[in-house]
Amino acid sequence: MEPIDPSKFSLDYLLENKVITILSRDYVIEHRTYYDLIEVVEVTMNHLDYMVYPGKRYFDNVCDYRGMFSGVLYETWGNLNPVYYVHYKDGLRDGEEVWFYESGKVRNYRVWNNGRLVRKIFAWYENGKIKNITDLDQKTCVEFDEQGKITKQGKV
Repeated sequence: MEPIDPSKFSLDYLLENKVITILSRDYVIEHRTYYDLIEVVEVTMNHLDYMVYPGKRYFDNVCDYRGMFSGVLYETWGNLNPVYYVHYKDGLRDGEEVWFYESGKVRNYRVWNNGRLVRKIFAWYENGKIKNITDLDQKTCVEFDEQGKITKQGKV
């Protein structure tokens, strides 16, 4: 493997170089759907998790559904900072999924395509320094300590 410069994976670097995009807190709250305000449930069909509007309930908590959710769901911490937001299309995760620390700092970032994780998964320490990178195409993972030193790397 070639040497890895952890500064090129800091949150600030990735945002400034438009490698990733993060919706602002205000945009998420104003334009997206708060999870607790709508009735949706996650169901697994054909090894994929779908977010659906529940329909009629049957025995053993089995239910049918009346439609697939499309949009962006989010939840918030008690201080109203988002816990996460995730894009859905036709019931499947499709687009960015971003998780946050309670402080509002970004915790991790991943991208979904039609219910399947794609590309790279990034996780950061609360100070914005890279914590780990998982490259789904290369099937590799690199972990860093808070000083940016590699602590572990290999295949996943």
